[in-house]
Amino acid sequence: MNDAPSPLQRLSVIPAVVALAFLVLLVLPPGEARADIEPPVTAAEHYAELLSEEPEGAAVVVDGAVGGTLTPEEMTGDLHSVFGELGLPYYVVVTPFLGPGSEAGTATIASALHDRLGSDGVYAVLEPRGSALEVEAYGVEADTETALHLAITDPDLRYDDPAPDVAEVLVAALKDPDAAEEARAQRQWPWPFRADTFEGLNPSRPDGPESIGFLSGAVGGAAVAFGVWWLWRPARRGRLLPAAAIGVGTAVVAVGAVTAPTVWVAAAPVGGYERLDAEELARMEEPYVVSTERAARIARALEADPLYVDPLVRLPRDGLDSAAGGIGDAPVPVYAAVVPLDTDDEAGGDHEVLAAAIAALAQREGVYLVAGRGIGDTTNVGAAVHGFGTDYSFGYAMRGIEADTPAGALRKAVAALDEVELTPGGSHVPQFADQEPSTPAPRMERYWVDGVLLGLSTYGLLVTPAAIALGWLALYALRAWRGGGRVVGESALRRLARRETTRLRALLADRSGDLPEELLPQADAALLTMEARPRPLDLLGVVVLARRVAAEAEDPGAAPREPCATNPLHAWAVERDRNPRSRTGKDKVCAHCAALPPKSRAARVLRLRADGTAHAYDGKPNDPWIRHRFGADAPAAMVQALLKEHHVS
Repeated sequence: MNDAPSPLQRLSVIPAVVALAFLVLLVLPPGEARADIEPPVTAAEHYAELLSEEPEGAAVVVDGAVGGTLTPEEMTGDLHSVFGELGLPYYVVVTPFLGPGSEAGTATIASALHDRLGSDGVYAVLEPRGSALEVEAYGVEADTETALHLAITDPDLRYDDPAPDVAEVLVAALKDPDAAEEARAQRQWPWPFRADTFEGLNPSRPDGPESIGFLSGAVGGAAVAFGVWWLWRPARRGRLLPAAAIGVGTAVVAVGAVTAPTVWVAAAPVGGYERLDAEELARMEEPYVVSTERAARIARALEADPLYVDPLVRLPRDGLDSAAGGIGDAPVPVYAAVVPLDTDDEAGGDHEVLAAAIAALAQREGVYLVAGRGIGDTTNVGAAVHGFGTDYSFGYAMRGIEADTPAGALRKAVAALDEVELTPGGSHVPQFADQEPSTPAPRMERYWVDGVLLGLSTYGLLVTPAAIALGWLALYALRAWRGGGRVVGESALRRLARRETTRLRALLADRSGDLPEELLPQADAALLTMEARPRPLDLLGVVVLARRVAAEAEDPGAAPREPCATNPLHAWAVERDRNPRSRTGKDKVCAHCAALPPKSRAARVLRLRADGTAHAYDGKPNDPWIRHRFGADAPAAMVQALLKEHHVS
């Protein structure tokens, strides 16, 4: 009997097999549909495993994705040399994927590394450039807190200095704790008293020429503003020779301030920032990055599978298995990598740069996609091509692709390839490779344009004039607070004297035959003094005398008008001063001054400004104006003295 199944029986088994396979796919979680898409690992797990492969007590792990001018191999050797001088076991990790702004955030891993390795020593986690993230000591004596503080605040460390330079600061602080503690205390002093206060005034440092130029321009601008104010004071009085001397001196100081530093600025050594950046030069030709370790590792992984997912990626992995299936349906070979990115990695956090580096190292025809974190929680995609020619449509189609997950972003990128024209056998040059490396403007241009000009305009037109105005207002407020003392300049007195003599002339013209005879000599004395070359005190006397003559002409029967001893420009005196200033003891004051205490009244004494200084009006008691109290005492004698003084008969 033949027991072999009939063809009909064999065909009836096929639906059952298909149904069973379908059920298996439904039961399996999406992440298990592809064995190569592994679950993410923590940074501590990843780097602890790498450290365990290094010699115990002398372990250095430099992530292959580090950016900067040093390759991972060079950086590893330098770090061994630096930490080897410490004389303690050391475990060092250099990674761009920790710290502020990274996918892992500000997570700390030193404690977790120690727990996993179980070895005592100094544990340091460094960024590839410019800073240290963690320094801890386990089972050994080391002041790691002070060392970390010094490394973070060291004024000589620039943001792009490689990790070995940061390590030198750390090791120096760990080797000499006393000096480190002293340096830390010094850096906590107020800014003007720290040793690094003027570190920025170095032409070889970034912004050094601009800072020096701004300081020089500020000095020159302040000199010009102050000189103009000082020059104006004698010039408005007609004293041209002193004004010219001040102008020449101001010009010499200002020109010297802005030109003297030019020799130093021009002769200073060329700074590192003024040379062509090695990373920018690498962007101009394949493989487009200085450190090729990560790109080469990804390129090798893509030989076996068109989708690579980095174990450190913290982005959602949902749907990546189906995205891998979509990659196989693309019109051309497509290779994709989902990786963490950071500005301190070898691509500068640029998706396109890493994609171009992978394509250049893989040397296989196809489109290479790199998916990584974009802005916020989104995923962006960068693309490059090898073995195909492209036109503008490629860059246009790939620009701005983003999604909530890497799978969604990759699906959009693969779909966009349907709109791209690719020419087999052609070549593709990334857009960033056509950009020339940027270098700072010439040093002297930055000194003059960005420094001196800004300092001159800021301090010459704004700060110094404002300071002069505020200083004047402060002095005025101080005098007012101390009792309202008043300073009157020559120009103000001249205006008052002209106004009062004009009124006096009008009075004489209207009442030429009706004016008391004793007032005529006084009126003539006021007018003749005004026509001579009057001093500030003469101008004050003309004002008071003209007012008194006019007042007594209007009311001849009234009591004699006497000036206020505190300020002759005040109202007429009504009360004798209990604390007289003059030697005669006949001082009288106005009603307002009489109500003031003696100290306040003394502070309100009128001061006349002349030749840049201000003096009390009665500082020369033998002057005719003061001796005769502006004509209140022996007016005829005062008139004779004034006419004699001005050589008038």
